[in-house]
Amino acid sequence: MEKILLGKPVAELLDKKSKTVFSDYIAKYNKQPLLTAITVGDNPASLLYVSRKQDKAIELGVSFNWLKLSENSTSNEVKEAIEDSKTKSQGIIVQLPLPEHLDFEDIVNLIPYEIDIDGLTTHNLGYLFSENYKIIPATSLAVVELLKYYDIQTEDKNIVIAGRSRLVSSPLSKLLSNKEFNGNVTVVHSKTSDLKSYMKNADIVISAIGKSWMITADYLKPDSVVIDIGISNVDDKNYGDVNPEGLNNHLIARSPFPGGVGPITVAALYANLAKLIK
Repeated sequence: MEKILLGKPVAELLDKKSKTVFSDYIAKYNKQPLLTAITVGDNPASLLYVSRKQDKAIELGVSFNWLKLSENSTSNEVKEAIEDSKTKSQGIIVQLPLPEHLDFEDIVNLIPYEIDIDGLTTHNLGYLFSENYKIIPATSLAVVELLKYYDIQTEDKNIVIAGRSRLVSSPLSKLLSNKEFNGNVTVVHSKTSDLKSYMKNADIVISAIGKSWMITADYLKPDSVVIDIGISNVDDKNYGDVNPEGLNNHLIARSPFPGGVGPITVAALYANLAKLIK
């Protein structure tokens, strides 16, 4: 029977380590570290994600400053919110997605790299190409922590990452091919003509496509490992990328949806904050 890679124990371990750092910070400075989150507009998913981050802040002893800007906010107004928050915050996040009229690249790079806990500034992403990186984007860090916790071996394994986002695929492909993990990494995407042929040869499949249940058992090599990061909504119900039907006794291990990478992602964000203030 396949092993189910639950995210909850991984998140709990990260939270325990982070809380120790935050407690030390409070004892030293007589105040809580401050995380500022900026949202633009009323995207329901974005508001839900940030509310979860706010709940986690309360749990871990972090002060949370949520700046809610209107959908039609100008670039200058968003930049001003970042500028006003820089000196008093130990971490800043700008929640994605932004409205189409705003240039995320332009806005995110206003965040000083030393308080960029999402790890999305050009500076911090660039550091992933050295062996001295410090901050890993939270979803990518969540995958890495899941692999480590369950002792999933990556050395000389064929790893296929589906999708090519800045949040997941780009950082993960670099990390998993470096000297710590030594994986043989292939990135496939919407323009790849035969996704199935790549996945059938993979020892580890990491999917971040966002298309409900598009990956079925016949895509996957027997005794492989599958990590499902994708999320999509169909008829008001959320789905992962991987259809669980027919997977029992087919795989070595699989992260479920929900309950896999998701619970770790917010914990990973605060692990980044803890790293930056330690």
